[in-house]
Amino acid sequence: GEVKGDKVTVFKYKSKVRYRKKTGHRQIYTTLSINEIIKPGE
Repeated sequence: GEVKGDKVTVFKYKSKVRYRKKTGHRQIYTTLSINEIIKPGE
């Protein structure tokens, strides 16, 4: 399945020109479960 990570706030700012941009981002991670590990020769 897929899970979202923590929210990261992205803030861009330039002085003297009234430029401000604020956005958020959440990275999507894939979760996987390992059910069994088989060693060779067993």
